Amino acid sequence: MLLNMGRIRSIIRQALHTTHAIRRPNRTKGPIAPFHAAMTVDQAWVHHPGAPLVFERFNFPSCKDCAVRFEETIEEAVGAYGIDLADFISALNALRS
Repeated sequence: MLLNMGRIRSIIRQALHTTHAIRRPNRTKGPIAPFHAAMTVDQAWVHHPGAPLVFERFNFPSCKDCAVRFEETIEEAVGAYGIDLADFISALNALRS
């Protein structure tokens, strides 16, 4: 049976979505650790429930469907999209208060 590329992408997207739905954000008691440039996009995405909204506010494409989010650091991602690293990290860390 041959699968076309659209079907393969759909299967991969569904698998990634299922994996993301299973993962839980950091829910430790007390203050959460700061966001930092060396975190992967996925680590940042699940570190705080509000993080996806910060990504959206900075006009990142859909990170939840991106296959490289598990490897790409925040620093690499903001560099690729021309976003100021300090501003982005600051916005993420504002979630901690």
